[in-house]
Amino acid sequence: MGHLTFSRRSLLGAGAGLIAAPSFATLGAVNERPIVSTSAGKVQGITEGAVYAFKGIPYGEPTGGAARFLPPVPRKPWRDVRDASSYGPRCPQHNFLGGPENPTHSEDCLVANVWTGSLTGSKPVMVWVHGGGWEVGGSNDPVTNGAWLARNHDVVLVSINHRLNVHGYLNLAEIGDERYAYSGNAGALDIALALAWVRENIGQFGGDADRVTILGHSGGGRKINAMMTMPAASGLFHRAISQSGPGIRLDSREVSLDRTERLLRKLGIPKSDFRRLADVPTRTLTATGIEVRNETGQWRPFVDGASVIQHPFLPHAPLLSAHVPMMMGTTLEETAIFLGHVPAYDNMSDAQVLEESLRFFPPGEAPRAIETWRKMFPDHSNAKLYSRLTTDRSYLLDVTLQAESKAALGAAPAYLYLVDWLTDTGSIKDVAPHGIEMAFTFGNIEAHSGVGKVTPEADALRTAMSGAWTSFARTGRPDHPHMPTWLPYEPSLRATMLFGKTVRLESDPFAAQRSYMARFGSEQLGEREPRPPGPWIR
Repeated sequence: MGHLTFSRRSLLGAGAGLIAAPSFATLGAVNERPIVSTSAGKVQGITEGAVYAFKGIPYGEPTGGAARFLPPVPRKPWRDVRDASSYGPRCPQHNFLGGPENPTHSEDCLVANVWTGSLTGSKPVMVWVHGGGWEVGGSNDPVTNGAWLARNHDVVLVSINHRLNVHGYLNLAEIGDERYAYSGNAGALDIALALAWVRENIGQFGGDADRVTILGHSGGGRKINAMMTMPAASGLFHRAISQSGPGIRLDSREVSLDRTERLLRKLGIPKSDFRRLADVPTRTLTATGIEVRNETGQWRPFVDGASVIQHPFLPHAPLLSAHVPMMMGTTLEETAIFLGHVPAYDNMSDAQVLEESLRFFPPGEAPRAIETWRKMFPDHSNAKLYSRLTTDRSYLLDVTLQAESKAALGAAPAYLYLVDWLTDTGSIKDVAPHGIEMAFTFGNIEAHSGVGKVTPEADALRTAMSGAWTSFARTGRPDHPHMPTWLPYEPSLRATMLFGKTVRLESDPFAAQRSYMARFGSEQLGEREPRPPGPWIR
C-alpha cells in the first residue's frame, strides 16, 4: 500500500481492507525420510505437509534424579541414527497426575522440533516457546505446528520443550553447593541451551544462525521477555516477538526461597538433607509443587543478578538486549478465555462481574471502573464487558507500558499490535480471546476452535499476519504488501497495527482506556505473579 500520510492524531489507513493474496508456491512432493547430522548425532525425520519435519530431537540431557534442578547440559552423542518422527515428552505437569503413568510426560523432556522446506540455503529461523504460564504446556499443539509456515514462507520453524513448575524453578542456591547456584532459573536456562543448540545446528536444516527470532504466546511471551535479560541467551537471537505475554517483572529472591521452604516442609525433608529431593518420585514432586503453587502463585524465574540480570521491563526495558527489535501485542478480550468454561459466563450477573473484577484493581476502584466501561460500551453483555474491562486493565495496559519502555531506549524499534478478530464459533463467541491470533500467525486455521473455517476473510488475515511475522524474522521489519506500513511505536503517535476483518494502522486507538488504567500502574507490580481469573487449575 506504500507509505501513508498522517497527522499526529490521525487514523493511519483506518479503512484499509484486506485484499486477496497471491498463493505461495508449494514445494514438490518429497518421498524420502531425510537424515541430518547434528552435534550429538544423526536424526532421521519425516515429510509433513510437503516439508521436512524432525521431532523430539534431544538438545539436553535428562533432568531427573541427581540432575534435578541443576543447569541443563548438552545431550551426549549417540551412535546410531535417531528416529525423529514423533514429538518428545512434555515436562511433568498437572495433567500428568490425573490417571495412569503417562509416557508423554518425562524428566527427559529437553527436546526440539524442526520444520524446514529444504536442508540447504540460509533461511530465517523462528524459535517458538510454548505458553501455559511457567506451569504447563508443550510443543505438540496442532495450532503451532510449523509445517504451514515453513512451506508458505520459506522459514525454518523450531519449537521446544523445557522444564516447568517446580522442576524448573526450585531455588536451592542458599542450601546447596555451587552446582545449585542457578537452580531457581533452570527452566529458563533450558530455553537458553535450546537457543545454543539452534546456533550450532540450524545450518544443517537450511537455517541462518545469524537470523534467529524468538517468539512465544502468553507464558511463552513472558519467557521471551525473560530471555532478553539473560546473559546465557544474549547473542543467540536477533529479534523477539511477545504475543499476549507482557512480562513486566519476575520473582524476587525472597519469594523464591519461600516456595523452597514450603516444598521441603510438605515433603518432610530438612534443608540439611535436601539431596533427598533426587529420590522423590516424579509424580509426588509434581503434585507437591502444585500445592505450593496454589498457596504462593506460579513457580517462575527470579532476579539473581547473574543468570537473570533484571526484571524484564522494570524499571526499564532490558539493556542487555536493547539492540534487539521487538514486536508485542494483545487481543481485544484476552480474559474471556479464562471464563469460557464457567457455565455462568454466558449470563454473568452484575454481582459476578464485580466479584471477578475485584482482583484487578486497588481496593474500592473496581465499581467505578465497571461503571465507566458500561458508559463506553453500552451494548456489551456483562460477559463481554468484563472481558474488555479486565483485558484493558492487565494485558492492554502492560503491553503499552512495555512498548513505551522499549521505545525509550532508542536503540531498536518496538512494534505494537492488537487483534480484534471476533470469534463466531466455539465455546465463547463475539470476542477476540486469548490465543486467537496463533491460528493466523501459524496458518493452521482449521486447528483452532475459535476460527475453524478458511473463509476468504480468515485466509486474508492469515496472509497478512503470517506475512508480517515472517517478514520481521527475515528483515527485522514487519512489512507486508497486503497491509499498511507498520510504523514503530513511540509515545507521541503510539502507532498500533490492528488485525481483524480489516488490517489498519491507528494512532493510540484505545487512548481513553489506556489513560484510565495508567493511573493504577502495571498489574504486575506485586511481588507474586497475578493469578488468572476464573477457576484455578489444581
